[in-house]
Amino acid sequence: MPGQPATDSPRGRPRRREVDDRILAVTLELLAAHGYSALTLEAVGKAAGVTRPTIYRRWPGKPALVAHALAAGMPPLSTPDTGDALSDLLDIAVDFITTFAESCYASAAFVLHAEARHDAELAEQLFGSYLAPRAVLVHGLIERAQLAGQLRSDLAPDLVRDILFGPLIYRWLVAGQPMDRPVARQLVEISCRALVPIS
Repeated sequence: MPGQPATDSPRGRPRRREVDDRILAVTLELLAAHGYSALTLEAVGKAAGVTRPTIYRRWPGKPALVAHALAAGMPPLSTPDTGDALSDLLDIAVDFITTFAESCYASAAFVLHAEARHDAELAEQLFGSYLAPRAVLVHGLIERAQLAGQLRSDLAPDLVRDILFGPLIYRWLVAGQPMDRPVARQLVEISCRALVPIS
């Protein structure tokens, strides 16, 4: 489901959700095809059949538009609660990488992450619209597992996240190896051995 746009205008005619959805979808398609630097609001407007003012009424600029488009297009993270926080965390990691690898917008996501290293405004928009909500879910599960004694309490949640998710991203993105559910499950279970308390 597409996410909410960056701003809401209290005046004028109510915006149509289908227009928002079309703009966001076109933005991701053009981003994946041409990259962030070549993406223009004129091109987005032409492909979506809207004017620049229509886009600016919804988002203040290109960084906000592409960040919200990514948040809308990528599969959301869900937070299971089976009573076993560690098992729920491993399930989230497997679901994340497999749905990410299968998504038609995965290439757009990596384009934006690369560009954000050199664009502070884009980095801020990505963090607020896309990364932060997902990080909250993952960190919440990590803290629950630590409180339950299932994960080492001396490790910061972001370090646990990196140890768990890092090998998945590396194998799929850097090594270019297939990433299906059995392989993903094996990787997270191996990584988990470094995270459980030493008895």
